Amino acid sequence: MSVWSRWKIAIPLIGLSLLLLVPALFGAWAWWPENGPTYRILTVVICLVVAACLGISVSIGVKPTRDAPWLRIGLVAAGIFATCGLAITRDSF
Repeated sequence: MSVWSRWKIAIPLIGLSLLLLVPALFGAWAWWPENGPTYRILTVVICLVVAACLGISVSIGVKPTRDAPWLRIGLVAAGIFATCGLAITRDSF
């Protein structure tokens, strides 16, 4: 797989990961003192999962591969779905 093809896959995933990470970090910083410990723990977990998605997304563009990196693409998608589930769980507290 060419470098350009890898980056055509990676750039949207990086953008989506950043679209989730920036508000998560800002929300954690802005409302940290107003929330309880369970909400804080889930917020930290959400930030870590989205940061991992960002790292995996960057690795798609950087790491050479012969075929499409379906496993890493799937990991990013699973991380995004896990983040959504964690956010729903967090809002129930």
